[in-house]
Amino acid sequence: MSDPTAAELAAYRAAVEDVAGEVGGLATPTDRDKVESRVASWLADPVVGGMAARVPAGAEAVATSLVDALLAYRANRPSAAADLSTLVRIHLLSQIDVIWWGTSPMFVTDADVDGSPELVDLEPLRRAGRLAFRYHRQPAGLVGRGRDWAARRLAPDRRPRTAGLRFARARPEGVALLNQVAGSFREAASHAPPLWVTSLVRSLDHQHRLRSLGYAALLPSAHCAGFAMDVEVHWYRRSGTDGALREVLTSSQDAGLANIIDEGQAWHVCINPASRDALAGAYRRGSG
Repeated sequence: MSDPTAAELAAYRAAVEDVAGEVGGLATPTDRDKVESRVASWLADPVVGGMAARVPAGAEAVATSLVDALLAYRANRPSAAADLSTLVRIHLLSQIDVIWWGTSPMFVTDADVDGSPELVDLEPLRRAGRLAFRYHRQPAGLVGRGRDWAARRLAPDRRPRTAGLRFARARPEGVALLNQVAGSFREAASHAPPLWVTSLVRSLDHQHRLRSLGYAALLPSAHCAGFAMDVEVHWYRRSGTDGALREVLTSSQDAGLANIIDEGQAWHVCINPASRDALAGAYRRGSG
C-alpha cells in the first residue's frame, strides 16, 4: 500500500483533533470493557479507522495499544502526555510515523546505535561548524550527573531542562532537516537562542528503559529506526519566541518534510520518506 497523500494526512490530523477534543474531561479510565468500547467508537470514524488500517500491524493493534496506554496512564508521571486528551492525540498521530517507518529495521541494542554506519557522529560536525542546532550529552557516571546538577543550580535557565542525548548520533537526513528548521527559526526570530534538540535515535532497549520509568515511549517508534527527533519548544517562552518555533515546525509539516506532534515541552519530528532523498542530498552538499 502506498504512503498516505498530503490530503489524506491533513484529513486524518483534523479527525484526530476531533477525537482528542471528545476525550476532554474523561476521568482516568479503569474499566477495560468501557475503554475498548470508547476506542472502538473512535476507530469507527472512516478517516481515523482507515488510517489505522494502513499501519503494518493493522487497526486492531492500534486499538489494543491505545487501550493499554489509556489504562496505564497516571497523571504526573514523567510522560509527555499532560492529560488523556493529549495522550490520545499523540498516540494516534504517531501512527503516521508507524505507517512510514514501522517495517524499517530497528536499532535493537545500544551497541547497534553506537556501531551503525548509517548514522553520523554529531561531535565532529559540531566542531566543523556544520550544525545549526545545539544539544546536550547525557552525563555518564556520578561525576557528570553532579556537574549537571550544579550547573542547573547556578544557571537554571541557561539551557532546557532535559536529560540530554544518550546517543550523539543521527541519520544524515535528520541532521539536514534539523539544520533547515534551525535556519528558518533563526530567520523568524533572530533574537532567539539556537534550536535545541533533546532526543534523536534510540535503541529498542533504551525505549523499553524509558517505558519502565513511566515515559510515553511508544512502540514501534521511528526514534528506534533513526528517523525521529524531539525539539525543545517550552523553554523558548522565556524569550517569547516559542510561537515562532511552532510556526516553523508546522511549516515543515505543511511542506511535506515531516510529521510533527506537539508533545508539550518538546515537539516530535519524524522525517517523511518522500523528503528523504532531498534531505540526504542537502547533507552531502553541506547545506543541511
